[in-house]
Amino acid sequence: MISLLRKILFGLMCSFWLSEANAIPVVPVQSEQVTEVIYPPPQSPLDTRDNDFIEILRTALEKTTDTYGPFTLHPTEVAMNPLRFRHEIMEGRGPNVIWASVSQEREEHLLSIKIPLRKGILGYRLLLINQTEQHKFSSVTNQGALLQFRAGQGSTWIDSDILRTNGFTVVTGSSYEGLFRMLMSGRFDFFPRGINEIYPELEKRHTKYPNMVIEPHIMLYYPLPKFFYVNKNNKKLAERLRYGLNIMLKDGSFDRIFIQYNQHHIDNIHSSHWRVFTLTNPFLPEDIPFEQKELWYDLTEDNN
Repeated sequence: MISLLRKILFGLMCSFWLSEANAIPVVPVQSEQVTEVIYPPPQSPLDTRDNDFIEILRTALEKTTDTYGPFTLHPTEVAMNPLRFRHEIMEGRGPNVIWASVSQEREEHLLSIKIPLRKGILGYRLLLINQTEQHKFSSVTNQGALLQFRAGQGSTWIDSDILRTNGFTVVTGSSYEGLFRMLMSGRFDFFPRGINEIYPELEKRHTKYPNMVIEPHIMLYYPLPKFFYVNKNNKKLAERLRYGLNIMLKDGSFDRIFIQYNQHHIDNIHSSHWRVFTLTNPFLPEDIPFEQKELWYDLTEDNN
């Protein structure tokens, strides 16, 4: 009996050894590395200016998951002003992507993806003013006449430097919402805003500032593209975003987002005739792809 049990056990052990020897080896599957992308939060509860940038960013990441793997996308938990946010990216702490107006200084310290996120329309600026001051602007027929008025801008915005370079007196504020208060309290005379910004900004603040209006005749223009920027060493994220944006340009999703968020603002512009004062922007680097006409939208073609 014991001998029989030994034979059975020996047979089972041999079968096990043979099956192990002939089995297909199992290679452990390594989990894909998840790319965490952290972007700037709104500057106030009423701030919806950059919703299209967030959608472009998300879409570019979604279209590259097959090549670069999964991702998470969320804003920083702590609100930061743009200057601090850029500094955090430069230092590689926490946030890792920002959208910002192009300048030589940013190109030196950050890595850009050279595709203008709004086709350059942010450079077309209308003026928020106090309605009680409208009569003063009605007589402005040239840029020189506009120089007598004080412009308001954010203290960290490159627009402040652009306007000063073009001869304007600029009053700055450190708070986005505070700039609207400063305008309506007479701290400055006009607040230039991008055509994609000015209509929702006015609508959301109409109850609080019923006398805040858009000056109906004057438009400023200076080239002011916005790019995605990442840390200089984060070449993998830059490569992924560039790849995703190029896919979007080819499949039409980039233009669909542009139209979804901006067409009604463009229609508003085309419904009026504007005196367009063109300013210079000496802070642009030389390698902006202005020659790629498909990347840009020219509002002035239909406003002459």
